[in-house]
Amino acid sequence: MKKVEFFIYSVFSGVLLGLGWPTYGSPIYLFIAFIPLLYIENYLNHSLFSILLFSFITFLTWNAISTWWLSYAKRANGTFAIEAYLAPVLLNALFMSIIFSFYSCIKKHVKNKKIGYVFLICLWISFEKMHLEWELSWPWLNLGNGFANRTEWIQWYEYTGILGGSIWIWIVNIGLTESIFQYKNDKNILFLYKKIFFNIGIIFFMIFISNLIYIKYKRNQHERTANVLILQPNIDPYNKKYRISTDELIFKLKKLIDQKISKESMIIIAPETMFPGKGNKIRIKDINKNKIISTFQDYLKNKSPNTVFITGVELYTLYRKNKSETSIPIFQKEKKNTQWVDIFNSVIQIGSNENIEFHHKSKLVPAVETFPYKKIFSPILGNILLNFGGTVMELGKEKDPSVFKYPYLGIKIAPIICYESVFGEYVSSFFRKKNVELMIIITNDGWWGLSQGHKQHMYYARIRAIENRKCVARSANTGISCFIDEKGEIMSYIPYGKEGFLYKKIFLNRNKTFYIKYGDFISKICLLTTIIILLYTITYKFYTKKFE
Repeated sequence: MKKVEFFIYSVFSGVLLGLGWPTYGSPIYLFIAFIPLLYIENYLNHSLFSILLFSFITFLTWNAISTWWLSYAKRANGTFAIEAYLAPVLLNALFMSIIFSFYSCIKKHVKNKKIGYVFLICLWISFEKMHLEWELSWPWLNLGNGFANRTEWIQWYEYTGILGGSIWIWIVNIGLTESIFQYKNDKNILFLYKKIFFNIGIIFFMIFISNLIYIKYKRNQHERTANVLILQPNIDPYNKKYRISTDELIFKLKKLIDQKISKESMIIIAPETMFPGKGNKIRIKDINKNKIISTFQDYLKNKSPNTVFITGVELYTLYRKNKSETSIPIFQKEKKNTQWVDIFNSVIQIGSNENIEFHHKSKLVPAVETFPYKKIFSPILGNILLNFGGTVMELGKEKDPSVFKYPYLGIKIAPIICYESVFGEYVSSFFRKKNVELMIIITNDGWWGLSQGHKQHMYYARIRAIENRKCVARSANTGISCFIDEKGEIMSYIPYGKEGFLYKKIFLNRNKTFYIKYGDFISKICLLTTIIILLYTITYKFYTKKFE
């Protein structure tokens, strides 16, 4: 009967995590979600396999509920790619359960609950940081993201980033769990109430601090502004996007721009991979000769010479020799030789002059745009990992963040492409040394239909605005396109599935938040603490055995 009870508890824990997740969930559930799982772990602290099993059930339930929208992804032939849902859900649940089980193992050997709990928090934070850095990166469910729909609670993210939110969740869960354990031992109801109110106080204290920061945050009266026009063309990514000719795409965008363009300088933003449609990808070497580039250069010269147009494009570079793991061999019949090509998901800035700037996407989606640990898995799996989610080829990537310069006002712009906007420290790196004043995000979230996917992605952009205290201009193919202010508030938006444009005068600033300067410093502290506790555990176990 205990196994059935623990199964129910583990599922309940996963359901609470799911109920706490954006965009419809309430993060208040996140503060109690781990209590059932921690109860199971405390009861089964001598059965590592059982802890692994029940924690896997918890994390599988959470992943399945929070990212069910991944099941909307389709293969290139139009069939639903169920593996695009199952692979990240199963793998992420497995990774999380291994982390939790490892904590339980260390706690058992160190025989000190407090040290064990510190290890749990630090190990979890180290895991979340790893999820932001390694080739199997999937930081979508990093706990601190759970407050994306309650930005009034997390204004202090400008100091800690999302990892601060993760620690907050674990501290409260552990505190409440220990209150219950203590009550079971001594039946002291007053002590239970005292501990519960103390942990509830931690929640309200951090919310109070956040609201205080929110109220006190003031813009500098001398901050500059820029006129920004966001386009949302609303093109179905599966049935239309790669079947529309380049000429049709140009006409469609011009039609949207014509409704608002004037002689006044502005920044116009169009979505990710907008061009070339069904036309040929743009070769970087010949970029100034490309029809798309020259068409918009001429258009801006006539309509608004001091305006720049920023849009997503697919670029490529040819090599005579293989220069990277992502290069694809192409045999040329005319020249009777093989050349190698790198294809990039890029963003490009076009002005009325001949100066073209571009940035390649750095953070690629695992198994969709890049093959994680290709040398290891490619001989085993072939190309199965690249056969779903809208693309069937591995892309090249940018090594260092590139910044766009808006020459007419001397503005520096951080061009963020889609998945990159989930990576807090990466986004902040644009602002750390280069005095960037504006963040733009271009994306195509139509792969998952009218689901929670595109909503969660947009809400995560609100966190980036808070961390960096920068306004965000977000252009999405089918939605949600929006303007977000420095406090993470949505100023205006176009919903999913609607064609249109947004125009606004955006405030700019070069201020550097604590997070911009120091990034995920919390992860470094946690990693060091994790190592110290591991060394302490090994030493403790060695000397215990020695003197037995």
